Amino acid sequence: MQTNYFRINKKEYCHITDHIIFIINSKEVTRIPLEHELGEQWGIASVLNYLFFAFLFLYNVISVSHYGVEFFKQPINYGALFLLFISFIRLKEGFLSSSTPTVSRNKIRSVYFKTPKFSFPRLVIYFEGPEGKVLRKIIPVLYKQEALPVLQDSGLISPSPAHKRTH
Repeated sequence: MQTNYFRINKKEYCHITDHIIFIINSKEVTRIPLEHELGEQWGIASVLNYLFFAFLFLYNVISVSHYGVEFFKQPINYGALFLLFISFIRLKEGFLSSSTPTVSRNKIRSVYFKTPKFSFPRLVIYFEGPEGKVLRKIIPVLYKQEALPVLQDSGLISPSPAHKRTH
């Protein structure tokens, strides 16, 4: 099977064909993952996120109820509130994003290539999931100069500057 591909990290590649986009851990296509296949790392990472959020939430609730206004006089508590906020954002992103390694091109609604100033570039794909629900797949990009030609050749993004926006 002939595919175009680019690296998303040191061990994984995003392959693009005429009908499907998928992520595997080699340049050579030996198999195409199932559409809703989940790896072990997804389960472990999500459980750790839930535990971390629950621990921080309980710490903040118990501390505020015990110390009252004195809670805000200790600088370490601001760090706990900040970490609680960050872990909440991570949980929210986990619920909004899909972890599927495979997306059919006929289900894709829109594709954006985002290059933020203070983060790594990423490909954001909105696609139709089960029961017609619109899901989001975020694919990190290791090297922008390697991924852009592949994405433009495959027709996922156009060469116009509108898709090179910074968000």
